[in-house]
Amino acid sequence: MMKHLSLIPAAISSLRIAFLPLFFYFYSKSDIIACLVVLAFSAATDFLDGYIARKLRATSLFGTYYDAATDFIFVVGIFAVFSAKGYYPIWLLVLITISFVLFLTTGQYVKKIYDPIGKYIGSALYIGIVLTLLFPAQEMFSFVQFAFVGFFLISIGSRIVSLAKKTSRAM
Repeated sequence: MMKHLSLIPAAISSLRIAFLPLFFYFYSKSDIIACLVVLAFSAATDFLDGYIARKLRATSLFGTYYDAATDFIFVVGIFAVFSAKGYYPIWLLVLITISFVLFLTTGQYVKKIYDPIGKYIGSALYIGIVLTLLFPAQEMFSFVQFAFVGFFLISIGSRIVSLAKKTSRAM
């Protein structure tokens, strides 16, 4: 029975991937309001899947990584469209990918890692998407790009310090 309960949060997470083509469709039609609704829905499912997993006591390592993977696919898909439109350079997609990979690898290496900024990178990317949709101008693209780079660098620094402290304590 518990195994079946763990499928509920995963199904909710899967909705983000399922709704990505809908975002693309609305974006191609320049329906920014509909894009924002899809984005809000995605953010709600991101909160809801974790909440339900904890409530049902159906949390798992797979669920944690699957949730992060669906966030990654959703966000990178949208930023890929923005990059194709010339809003953001391709290297920003690479940086987002590196951020995700670092989350996965350091999360496996150390159970509790101190990264006060890294846990908000996903939220910062969602905000970047909203800002890009609402204010599609070069100044906003530059702001979002540099804000993410700042978040990324601070997150890397805090992860390195946290890993160094954990490693020195283990020795």
